[in-house]
Amino acid sequence: MANSDLIRWSGLAAILAAGLLSIGALLSLATESENLSVSATTPSYAFSSLLYLLGGVLLLIGLVGLYIRQSGPSGILGLVAFLVAFLGTALAVGATWAELFVAPALAVEAPRVLDAELTGMLALGFTLTFVVFLPLGWLLFGVASFRARIYPRAAAILLMVGAVIAGLPIPLTEIVLYVGVAWLGFVLFTERGETVQQPMRVR
Repeated sequence: MANSDLIRWSGLAAILAAGLLSIGALLSLATESENLSVSATTPSYAFSSLLYLLGGVLLLIGLVGLYIRQSGPSGILGLVAFLVAFLGTALAVGATWAELFVAPALAVEAPRVLDAELTGMLALGFTLTFVVFLPLGWLLFGVASFRARIYPRAAAILLMVGAVIAGLPIPLTEIVLYVGVAWLGFVLFTERGETVQQPMRVR
């Protein structure tokens, strides 16, 4: 399989990732409990965490293809955006793995740990992942995509808006980001990028 085909299929991975993550967000909201120690042992929690984990892995694959498609025109900004977004997404996947496999065990052996407010290094880790690296990386990626003009600018704007509001303590705001990812993935998979003149390299 040619490299161009692998890049195209990474677009499909981005689409699937957006779908799984959106379903996981909806399911998590519908089944969440005031105490994590209670919900962590339920099948619905396990299923939503699994969707998040699979979606996160597919998102990493999709992000690589999305970046490669515009790596030239996006320049240094695109590279930095890709690295920060990849780091944030990878950290989020690690946190989701812990939610799926570690949280249920803690719910049985040490429920107070799950229900306690995050402090220390754990609080720092979650803050860096979900407040700094994850939204910042995708915001920068949206800016780089907007400037590179390989993908539709409306999709890049949606990605930027989604990245900003995803960090707000409002339910389901992250779905806007997922829709933006799905849009970019669709363009990559169907090879329907903007028809523009040779884009200038962004430095």
